[in-house]
Amino acid sequence: MTENTSTTKPLDDLDRQIVGALVRAGRLSFQELGRQVHLSANSAADRVRRLQRAGVISGYAAELSLPALGRTLLALSDTKLHPEVDRLEFEAQLAEVPQVLTATHTTGEYDYLIRLACTGTADLEEVIDRLRALGVRDIHSRIVLSEIEFDRAKLLDA
Repeated sequence: MTENTSTTKPLDDLDRQIVGALVRAGRLSFQELGRQVHLSANSAADRVRRLQRAGVISGYAAELSLPALGRTLLALSDTKLHPEVDRLEFEAQLAEVPQVLTATHTTGEYDYLIRLACTGTADLEEVIDRLRALGVRDIHSRIVLSEIEFDRAKLLDA
């Protein structure tokens, strides 16, 4: 059961160090984590469990190498739906498109910003055709030349 985070005490410096270490290397053992933050393995484990219960740490995931999977073309597609298309139904259908990494429902001129991982331009063209079949009226795609990832642990300092 997850605690109500509105009543959870704020993160102290040690919690921030623990979360930062786990953001950088989520597979750390409690022993290694404890060593990094100067705690026993048991104390580190207790802190991590408390952070999980509080909802600060919501899970752990493997990161996939898109190039290793043959997905060397990344694209960002701004999409606008036909007015009669049900948004929730569109989202459910979009979840079945394997090239879709994320879809962000937005304000402004377009309804969604969709991030795609394709094998090449022919694959991108097929995805665009599929999106149109799902009810996309307008689509504006850009190919990603490079991505710059920043350390998410810096959020702990904000």
